[in-house]
Amino acid sequence: MTNLMKKFLVLNTKFLINSYTAITLPFYTIYQKPWQKLRTSKLFQIQMYKDKHGRTIYYRNGPTKFEHPFIHHRTVTDLLKTLDRDRIAVGVRDVINEKLQYDQNGKPIIVDERELTKIELSKDYEWWTAGQIIDRADAIARGLQQLGVNRNDKVIIYADSNVEWFLVALALNRLCAITITLFSTLGDTGVLYGLNQSEAPYLVVGESLLKKIATLDHKIEFLKKIIYIPNNPKSYKSQDVNVQISKDKLEKKYQLISLGQVEQSGSQIEPYEFPDAKPEDTMMIMYTSGTTGNPKGVILSHDNFFTFILSLSKWNHEWPLIGPKSIYLAFLPMAHLFGFMCNLYTYLSDNRLAFSSPATMFNTSKSHVHGQTGDIRLITPDLLTCVPLVIERIIKEIYQKLNAKSAIAAPLFTYMMDYKIRWTARGYDTPLINKFLCRRINKQFGGRLKTIVSGSAPLNERTHALIKAALNTNVIIGYGATEVTCCSTFMAITDRSYGRCGLPLDTVKYYLDNWSDGGYSVDDKPNPRGEIIIGGKLVSMGYYKMPEQTAQDFYVDEDGCRWFRTGDIGELYPDGTLKIIDRKKDLTKLANGEFISLGKIESGLRSSRYVENVCICTDRFRNEIIALVVPNRRTLRILAKELQKEHLSIEQMCNDSMINAKIYESIINRCRDLGFKKREIPVKVLLVKEEWTQENNLLTAAFKMRRQAVQKFYREKIQEIFDEIPPTI
Repeated sequence: MTNLMKKFLVLNTKFLINSYTAITLPFYTIYQKPWQKLRTSKLFQIQMYKDKHGRTIYYRNGPTKFEHPFIHHRTVTDLLKTLDRDRIAVGVRDVINEKLQYDQNGKPIIVDERELTKIELSKDYEWWTAGQIIDRADAIARGLQQLGVNRNDKVIIYADSNVEWFLVALALNRLCAITITLFSTLGDTGVLYGLNQSEAPYLVVGESLLKKIATLDHKIEFLKKIIYIPNNPKSYKSQDVNVQISKDKLEKKYQLISLGQVEQSGSQIEPYEFPDAKPEDTMMIMYTSGTTGNPKGVILSHDNFFTFILSLSKWNHEWPLIGPKSIYLAFLPMAHLFGFMCNLYTYLSDNRLAFSSPATMFNTSKSHVHGQTGDIRLITPDLLTCVPLVIERIIKEIYQKLNAKSAIAAPLFTYMMDYKIRWTARGYDTPLINKFLCRRINKQFGGRLKTIVSGSAPLNERTHALIKAALNTNVIIGYGATEVTCCSTFMAITDRSYGRCGLPLDTVKYYLDNWSDGGYSVDDKPNPRGEIIIGGKLVSMGYYKMPEQTAQDFYVDEDGCRWFRTGDIGELYPDGTLKIIDRKKDLTKLANGEFISLGKIESGLRSSRYVENVCICTDRFRNEIIALVVPNRRTLRILAKELQKEHLSIEQMCNDSMINAKIYESIINRCRDLGFKKREIPVKVLLVKEEWTQENNLLTAAFKMRRQAVQKFYREKIQEIFDEIPPTI
């Protein structure tokens, strides 16, 4: 199809849609009453006061009338005693077979830095009641106590997220033991640091990860007993001889036992009453993913967890994120507080928790055997939580499918989404677009998806608007950190803005602090800006065995309130909603003294169809910036085909001058669309052949880029590029 024909069809479609709009607008106005939606989108009731230091403190009261069983308790341990035992609560899909895939040379096929497997799954989920789950957790708790685990003992969980991980966490809660989490994708240094710094004598570990423990064995200091979660006997992993070799080695030094044996022995012990937790007791030490160095162990109390669960219940009462008996798809790692808290809240409330994995989530997931239905289509969830990187990939996937259908599909889709975004901002709905276009996209997510909650990092405004329009769902941004027990603010479902993270929970207060080095001030116009300092009962007790770092990031005021310096820069809008606009660590100074935000530029560029991931690099003696770009391989191959270069390998495509020129042009246009200043636009883009993953230590377990690791990996290439660029003033 020629460009002229494409333009004609798009213009013709625009004419028809605009004509229809002009004719039907009076009827839609009378029927939909858009002024009412616009009015409710501003009724947020944010409150403020001046403290004795002259700072403006922002907060929000919860609902005046709130009746819920949770209000009569003080800890999660108490809540576990109140569960409706007959409620269907947790679903798991059985693995029938899992095989490693090999190429024609007999070597494992590598996709995204991981060995490709094909997983055959049961045709449906097996569902357990809340009572069956807590009975299994109690049996594990009794078995662990028989091994010596008691109140306030430290137990590390180092395993992939699955139902066994969740059961162990519940069991440790019943014992009032301290759960310590390590990401299963941490590198050797991070794992060893967590094992030794925590001084935990007990380790619950995935069976395959015993290989890593065995390699670190001579450096481990405090470990005494290891409980391993067995590999599925129907998986190729259960036949790994190296796992058995590691077991034989570890058994000489530690007591080694399977979780199945622990549960079995515990089930043979007569049930008894477990201890009651105190609100001030430590419930969890959660090690962060270690973006800039060794992971930090954040100390979280039973009071922290319970306060968040109660606050979220109040929020859900006002602006429902999840309705009664909703189904929640659990695929985020539970070693990340966002993932664990979502799972725990769903289990404790009147909803269903269905475990999944990115490898089997969609019909198109690479690990599915031919014709197998993805988890999300089986579960048909109402709620999905994810990180911005996943949402960006979903948008790119939509466009890739549209481009594969016809040359006109993508521009027509973009026009219709822009049309919907424009009219929904005015308080209208678009029922025809919803029915004939958005419903088909939502069906790829099961067809019942009502709410997506995005957390862990800021979500680009354009990406936010597109995903909300395309799926016809509420897309809620939450903001927080492990140090403040997950989320501190949420968007209200009536909020029609994009890219903002909403309002504080009822137990949260915050203020903005001037940051002169970055040029942010509470006196900025039109809106105050500054570092977000969060206070209240959600703020953790600090970092485990790191008094200096704790004193730097936390403080207690004269009224006994704990505060946490987030390092995030926020902007407060007149309606009381907050937006994350920068991060202290992402701000860098150019040679001319001008500051630029690396995170802002990277977030914008990741919305380009050619960009899978990106790292902006600077030189302290230069005013120019360059971009290291991991290209989206599917769109890269499409571009190569358009340029008659489809015969090239990925590495050759990344080095090809014509392909580079096209992608650079696209990225420059994207920068201009985003309104970037001259110094925020890369003067050079380097396409890299490597995928950035957790396995090669270039991404954290929370899918955040390890900036220092990336820049170290490409140090010589970065320097070569800067040497080639003529300096500017």
